Amino acid sequence: MIKLKATKKEMREHYWYILSVDYCGMQSLLRERQPFAYSSRAEGWACDYYEIDGVLISEGYAPLSNKNMKCDYSLIREYENKALEIDSLGLYLDERKDKKTALVKELLNKMKKPMKYEE
Repeated sequence: MIKLKATKKEMREHYWYILSVDYCGMQSLLRERQPFAYSSRAEGWACDYYEIDGVLISEGYAPLSNKNMKCDYSLIREYENKALEIDSLGLYLDERKDKKTALVKELLNKMKKPMKYEE
C-alpha cells in the first residue's frame, strides 16, 4: 500500500475529529493497520495518519494537535493494554484486527467531544 504525502494544513482542514498521539502511543492498537498518509518536516518524517470512523489519528514525533477530542493519555494506555491482551491470545490476523478495531472505535467514542450546533 502506498502512503500519500499530505500537509498538516490539509489534514486539519478535512477532519472534524483529530486525535493526536505520540510516536508508538497506540502501537498495539494500530499494529494491524497501514497508515493512508504521512506528513514530513525539515528533520524528516513527522507523523502517520490513520482514519477510523471519520476520526483522523495522527501518530508520530510531531503529530497534529487534537481537534474536538479529549486528551486522555491514561485512557489510551488502558486500551493499549487491552490490545496487548488480544495479542497474547494467538488469534489469526483477521480476528485480531476485528477485535482491535472494535477497541479503537470504543476508545474514540469515549474521547470525542460533543458536536455543538449553531443556529
